[in-house]
Formats: sequence, C-alpha cells, structure tokens
Amino acid sequence: MRTPTSGTDREPTSPRTTSQHPEAPRDMMDSSFTFLRVRGIAIGAHWSWLVVAGFVAWSLGSQIYPRTHPGLGDRSYAVMGILTAVIFFVSILLHELGHAFQALKEGMKVHGITLWLFGGVARFEGMFPSAGAEFRIAIAGPAVSLVLGIGFTAAAFFGDAAGLAEQVVGVSAYLGRINLIVLAFNMVPALPLDGGRVLRAWLWHRQNSFTAATMSAAKAGRAFGYVLMGTGFLGLFTSAVTGGIWFIVLGFFLLQAAQSEAQYAVIARTFRSVRVRDLMTPEPVTAAPTLTVEEFLDWARPMKHSTYPVGEDGRLAGLVSIRMAGAVAADQRASVRVSDVMVPLESVPVVGPQTEVMDALANLRSGLGRAVVLDGDRIAGILSVSDVAKAVELEQARGPVDEPEAKSAGVLVWVVVTLLMALAAAAFYRPPLAVVSPADAIDISNDFTIDGVPVDEPSGRYLLLAVEVSQPTALGALFAIVHPRQDVLPISAVIPEGVGDTEYAEEQENVFRESRMVAAAAAARAAGFEVSLSGSGARIAGILPGSPASERLRTDDIITAVDGTPVNLAGDLANIISGRPAGTTFEMTVQRDGEELQVRVASTRLERQGEGRPSIGVLIETRDFEMDLPFEIDFRDRRIGGPSAGLAYALAIADMLDPADLADGRDIAASGTVRIDGEVGPVGGLTQKTAAAEATGADILLVPDEEVGDTGDTSLPVRGVGSVGEAIVILQGR
Repeated sequence: MRTPTSGTDREPTSPRTTSQHPEAPRDMMDSSFTFLRVRGIAIGAHWSWLVVAGFVAWSLGSQIYPRTHPGLGDRSYAVMGILTAVIFFVSILLHELGHAFQALKEGMKVHGITLWLFGGVARFEGMFPSAGAEFRIAIAGPAVSLVLGIGFTAAAFFGDAAGLAEQVVGVSAYLGRINLIVLAFNMVPALPLDGGRVLRAWLWHRQNSFTAATMSAAKAGRAFGYVLMGTGFLGLFTSAVTGGIWFIVLGFFLLQAAQSEAQYAVIARTFRSVRVRDLMTPEPVTAAPTLTVEEFLDWARPMKHSTYPVGEDGRLAGLVSIRMAGAVAADQRASVRVSDVMVPLESVPVVGPQTEVMDALANLRSGLGRAVVLDGDRIAGILSVSDVAKAVELEQARGPVDEPEAKSAGVLVWVVVTLLMALAAAAFYRPPLAVVSPADAIDISNDFTIDGVPVDEPSGRYLLLAVEVSQPTALGALFAIVHPRQDVLPISAVIPEGVGDTEYAEEQENVFRESRMVAAAAAARAAGFEVSLSGSGARIAGILPGSPASERLRTDDIITAVDGTPVNLAGDLANIISGRPAGTTFEMTVQRDGEELQVRVASTRLERQGEGRPSIGVLIETRDFEMDLPFEIDFRDRRIGGPSAGLAYALAIADMLDPADLADGRDIAASGTVRIDGEVGPVGGLTQKTAAAEATGADILLVPDEEVGDTGDTSLPVRGVGSVGEAIVILQGR
C-alpha cells in the first residue's frame, strides 16, 4: 500500500555541471579535498558530500533496512548501511568516470571530478568539439549506471536463488534499484542533466546552432526545476518535510544551473571567433618584486587598475593586487616586499594572445579573476573577468545576433518536453499522503456459521461498510483532493512511524478478527446468553509519530490498568480513552521488560483515516485473548482491517439468534465499533462509507450516535445508535 518517500528514504541523484560555465556555483563544484587520481584526473569531494554520505548510511541502517529486512539485528543494519553508502558513491564515481573517459577520447581536457551534495560532477574545460561528441560524452555516464543497475539487480536475484545471506541480497537489491533511479533521473531531458545534454546534442545537430539548442534545452531544465520545487512544496504540507526541502533545494539548483547554461551559450556565441588579444589590456605596467609594500602602494595610487603583473628582468615573476598589499600591517609595510605577498609564478593563470576567449575563461575563474597574457616569455597583456563582462554587455547592447543557419526548434519542443516531465513527476512520485476512498459494501450475512443453538437465516442482507486506504501518486493525490468522496491525509495519520506495511496490515487484520468475536459476544448477550471474554492487557503494536503516546509509551508495552480500572481487552483501553474529553490525563499501569511502571499520558483529538476523536495515538491488540460463547461460531476469512465492522456483524449474528426476522428482506448497512457489553463506538470515514451504502442500494444506514452528522447529504435513512440493543429495537420497529 505504501512506497517509502520520507526524507530519510530519499535517493541522492547526480546532476552534472561542467567548468565551462562561469556562472555555475563554483564553491560547490570545487573539491574541498582530493583523495585519488585516475589517468591524471583529480578526484575529490566537497565537504557537503561528507554530510550526505553520513546521512545516507544512517538512514539505510536505521530506517530503510530494518523495515525491508526485519529481524537482522542492529549491527547487521549498520554494516549494511555503511557498505551500501560506500558502494553507492563508488557507483556515482564510476558514472562520472564514464563521462570523463569519453571526454578524453573526444580530445577534451578534464578538470576533475567532485563528489558533492547532489552526487557527483565531472568538470571539463572548453567547448564540446561537436554535437556528436557531446552526445557520446553525455550518454557514457548513464550507460555505466545502466550496467551497474542491471548487474546489482541480477546479483540480488541469483544470490537469493542460491541462498546467500539476506544481508548480501538486500544490499545488492538496493544498489541495483538506486543505480536505475540515478539513470532515470539523469536521463530527464533537461539541462544540466545528462538527458538535457543528449537533447541539446540532438537539437544542436538538427539546428546547426549550439546557442539555439542550449536555449531550448535550458527551458526544459528550468521547467523541470519548477516541477521539482512544486513537488517539494507539496511535501512540506505532509509528514515528509525533509523530502520536500530536498526537492526544493534540488529544483532550485537545477533552475540556477539551467540559467547558467543559457548564459554560457550567450557568451559562447559572443566569443565564438574572439581571441584573447582582442579583449586584453595590452602592455600592462609591471611591478618590481623588490618594491616594498609601502612603495608599491604609493606607486599604484595614480594607476587605474587594482592588480598588476610582477616582472623581473622582463620576465613574469608573479601577480600582485592592492588588496594583497593592503592586508599587510601598516607597521610592516616598509620591510615586507612585493615578492613576499604576490601570487607566485607557478600559480598565476597564463594564456596566450591567440587563445580563444572561451578556452581562457576557465583560467579567469580561478585566483584573482585575471590571467596574464604571455607572448613567448614577454608579458603581452592582462585579461580580467571585467574585460569579458564588458564585451558581453556591449554585444548585448547591439541587439540579438542573427543565426541564419539555425532552424527553430519551436515552442512545441520544449512545451512537450515540459509536459512530459510534469506528467512523469506526477505519475511516478508518491508523496507521503494517503487517500481514503469508499470501498465496495460487502454482504456478511453468510460470513459465519453457528453451531450448538437454534438459528434462523436472515431474510435480508447486512452490509459491511469499509474504506480503502492507498498511497497515491502526486497525480492521484490531486484528483483525490477535488473528489467529493475522498479524503487526503498524511501517511503518518494512517501508518505509525517505524511500522512496516506488512506489519501494519497484520495488526489491523488481528483487530478485525478480534472485533468479530467481540461482536458475536455482544450479539449473544443481546439474545440473553451468558458470555465471557478474557485477556491480560492491551499490547501496544504501534505508535503514531508526534502523538501523546510517542513521548511516554513504547511498542510492546502492556497496559493493564487505567486510573485504577483494570484493562483486560484492547477495547477496554479504547473505550476508557474515547469516553473522556480530549486533554484528559490518564494514569496507566504499564508492564515493560518485566517491570511494572506508572505512566501519565494525556489524550488529544487525532485525525486518523477521517476519524477525529479522543486518542493517545496507539495501535493496540489484546494479549492472551480468549472468549467463552454458548455456541460455536466460525467466520469466513477476510482480508479486512480495523474494528469498524463490529456493528454489522453483531446485528447479523443477533438476527440469526433471534427468532424474529430483524432484516425483513431489507439491505441494512451499518458501521460502528462494538464493546462486549453492546455499546457502539465511533468509527470515522463515514463520508466514504455512506457513499458505498448508497451505491449498493441500502435501505437503511445505522451509525454511532455521535457521528450521524458525518454522513453528509444523503438520501438514505440514517439512524444513530448507542448500543446493539438500540439498533435491534430500530430494526424491529421497521
């Protein structure tokens, strides 16, 4: 019913950005430290990667693996989490090496690979040689992820068949899935993702214009960024706040990166035939390395620039700025020399006068934002970021540049791509929401057989009303929001935190089976039989996050008394709490790990599956449940959960035990919890249940007294009841 989508289950992805974009977030793209070199490619990591790697290992070991592979032990989960995180990031690195190795084949220079917040990035220098080269470089990384995804998935399949340890199979299965997710995400046709580069390569080949192709692919990138941010904002209104924030940050990054790609395309168009000599400041004045800082500041005072080459015997020795000199304490400036504060020669960005401006941009983005132009050994000029920016502004002031050879991709291309992305996100992303909708009404008249006492078959039908709870896709959630008979709730309001889907379903089915036995006891008592039920307390099977119980109680606690009143059955606890106003503080006797404790818990009004009533936020079941009836009753097995079928079963059983014909040929729909003494309690979800009763053509609808108003506008005769006996009287009165 539920697919994991909390922030802790969120899978890291790996968008790409290359160093050819001057506006890219350079501080995030540069490595904080380098730990490996492969074929001359420096491989490092940004500090943000350490945070993400730790978070991935923790979430896998503490949440995902315990839920998907229960019973393995904390040490196994910790090892599985750490091992998976390490191999996952190795997979990301292999993905990036796929890009890098192909780039080397295409004759490009690879600046390095950085692992960072969103996975990894391979950074290249200069322009892609051609549309075909960009396509081959872009597709190389996803090809690696595809091979890894298939390989790990196959390893999990054959490992399971061969009986390998569950830990090995679990890690392999997860790695197969996550690599395929990385593949799917990166192939979305939106810059700067790999799919966006594939799209741009195709458009570039088709249009014969890199700029036009980039503009179209960047539009798709911005659209996808907005889709992710919208998805994230949707998550903020559910329990998946962490996941929502992750999507917002990722969407914002893609938005900025797509804009950076577009700006780069404009710069590339502007400088496609421009050389460094065309923009540099020629024959710059040079500072002597022997000058003291004080002399340098006096010398530079009448000058127009802030940064100067340092020359010695006509040769470049370094680069110095007024800011560097000004950082020296005033009392030391007379003794400290320029050679002591300058950027040394080996660290000075150097370009030639014939170098294309696009190739020089990578040098300008490091250090002081300037590069010294050398013609042989002679200092021919200096090029700064401001020189490039000024040229771009002048070019833009002249108006748009004609692209006579470009064929328009048309608005249709990126509109279709955007719609496909939005639909894909809405159709596949499952937000942490649950949809409560009407389920088909079920005739339970023949659901049981009674032996040992005289019985009469009912002449009509008794209809069990239930709701269907599912976790929808984002698209399904949008439809449910506007549907008059469906409610959308946070998933945490349905399934407690830390309780798996299978475990939750089993617990709810146990509650359903117990409620049928209690209903049989209530019906027997209404017919005048002696009945006894027994149990040894209410076991806590699950706790809702953020509920009052989450701070005081634990799973597997046994509640044996409340305010001095013994609690033998799960229903005893539920009735005590729901029978007092929300906000009441209860003194509970609790058995925990062989000890008896006194715990104070206050109730609150919780919304669960459309139900709002006093609660402490726990799932409970009776420990050592037994019942002594004056007859034998066998129920048909049904995959239904919860206690709300109690009233319908109690009336159907009572009709068989009562010589009078209670149904009288009618279709009787009913919903309500039932205690052994016959008292009827609230159930919730009556909007959906009423719709199901209407669709089945019921003649009457019986609901708890306090929830009559929740049935909404209906043509059905609706009667509120406080007990099974009262419901029987209503049916007898026709």
